[in-house]
Amino acid sequence: MSVSHKKLAGWYLQLAQSLEAGMHLPGALGLAAGPPPQDTSRMAESLQAGRSIDAWLMEAPEWLPTADRYLISAAASSGRMPDSLRKLSEKHTLASENAAKAIMATLYPLAVLHLGIFLLPVFSLVEFSGEGATELHFDRYAGDVLAMLLPVWVCLGALIYLARKRSPILLAVTRRIPGLRGYCKIQAMADFTFTLEALLRAGAPMEESWYGAGLVSGDPSLAEASLALTEKIKAGEAPGPYLIEHPCFPSEFNALYQTGEQTGQLDANLATLTQQFQEKANRRLAMVSFLYPKLLFLIIAIFAGYKILVFYSGQLDQIMRILE
Repeated sequence: MSVSHKKLAGWYLQLAQSLEAGMHLPGALGLAAGPPPQDTSRMAESLQAGRSIDAWLMEAPEWLPTADRYLISAAASSGRMPDSLRKLSEKHTLASENAAKAIMATLYPLAVLHLGIFLLPVFSLVEFSGEGATELHFDRYAGDVLAMLLPVWVCLGALIYLARKRSPILLAVTRRIPGLRGYCKIQAMADFTFTLEALLRAGAPMEESWYGAGLVSGDPSLAEASLALTEKIKAGEAPGPYLIEHPCFPSEFNALYQTGEQTGQLDANLATLTQQFQEKANRRLAMVSFLYPKLLFLIIAIFAGYKILVFYSGQLDQIMRILE
């Protein structure tokens, strides 16, 4: 079972407020609403039984994202749980807003697509006989509509299922779609910088922060680069000078990271980078949301024009044969 970003955002915020009010985590879990109550009750019972936070996280339900587990674990070790939970609430609020924008952006092209599916086979509905009589073939029209609708609905169902499961398959598919590919790269950088900054603020060691940020970014190149830089950190070296060796890191990230590394303002610079990358990702998503509906409408218009020409060409041939 999956839990929406909106519910997770509210849940984390309630937990943070309860902890700030002086409650212990098991009690806060029992009061906060959002995820399935049976799951949160089991989580609270596990902590009350004396299990550690890490053991509790390992047994947590699948709806608790991997990235969140890393941050909660680091926050528990450093005693910065309320602040980290608020960061997670902000993250999921933004993710919920982006998901809502993406859904709204798809409604218009889906409406255009369904309109085209119902209109285009109209030409198979009407047939002129050789004597000039008109025949209606509703069965043929219905068959043509279903032949186009069923694949569309199957694809939509599969996409909704993969999105609810937060499946990596969906991410792999979107990375191969022009326009969305660029959005995914920028969004991965925004997720990477957010996670890196959040883990460092929560008190996680530098090598664990880099490893965790790369892992949860969802981008294979970022994960590979983070693993390589983790080895540098373990060897006692700062990652900044080695960023240029990995093309997956944009120049603005390299510059601000190294500046923060040298001035002691790394947390602030990573927060700035997160905002910059998120704004770029939002602009890219808005551009894709504008262009793809127009492209779909153009394709349907061209196909409809072709069907109209074929239809009237056939009718003109029949009229000419009657006149002869």
